[in-house]
Amino acid sequence: MKKLIGFALLAGAGLAHAGDGGGDYKPFVVFDTSVEQDAKSSLANDYINANITVGVKTANKVEYSLKSGISRKDAHSSASLSSNIEGKIKKSYDLGLGFYPYVALRLGQKIKSDGTSFPHYALDAGAKIPTGEKWALDIGLRHRDAFDSSKNYRSLRYHAMVLYELDASNTLGLRYSQSTADNYEEERKGVRLHWQHNY
Repeated sequence: MKKLIGFALLAGAGLAHAGDGGGDYKPFVVFDTSVEQDAKSSLANDYINANITVGVKTANKVEYSLKSGISRKDAHSSASLSSNIEGKIKKSYDLGLGFYPYVALRLGQKIKSDGTSFPHYALDAGAKIPTGEKWALDIGLRHRDAFDSSKNYRSLRYHAMVLYELDASNTLGLRYSQSTADNYEEERKGVRLHWQHNY
């Protein structure tokens, strides 16, 4: 699966390079941490997540990135760790309407604490809405599922995020999200803080 993600990112980058006539690539890195809780479960599992994302932006508003992270679940004092790696291709659009819609495709591999793992995909759609000289609002939704339907990984997540541009290279974001799912462990609400640095 990791080879598939790497190949997809390289192929996409090659297409973007050709489409940009040489391309103007701007690398970036994102660090984020979040806390989540089961939305309806009486177990009230708490999750703490941390991720790092590295990627590039092109002149035609396409992003290629790779994210790696860990998640810790604490249910009645029994803790477990899992990890995830995920490749993403995101396209934003400037339609001259004062906001910027986007779509994204993600492919990933979930590695659970018991050593099992499975591939998954996600589709994102949303919009970035500037609200001031340095402020913006990002709203959107994500559909995610495992390729193997027996893994109970399907969920639909909604989010709203406030973005603040510290300077031309650094942006802070605070996001609230809530997901619905058939599997209660994937039905969560959470808050995430992230910092993005553009080179």
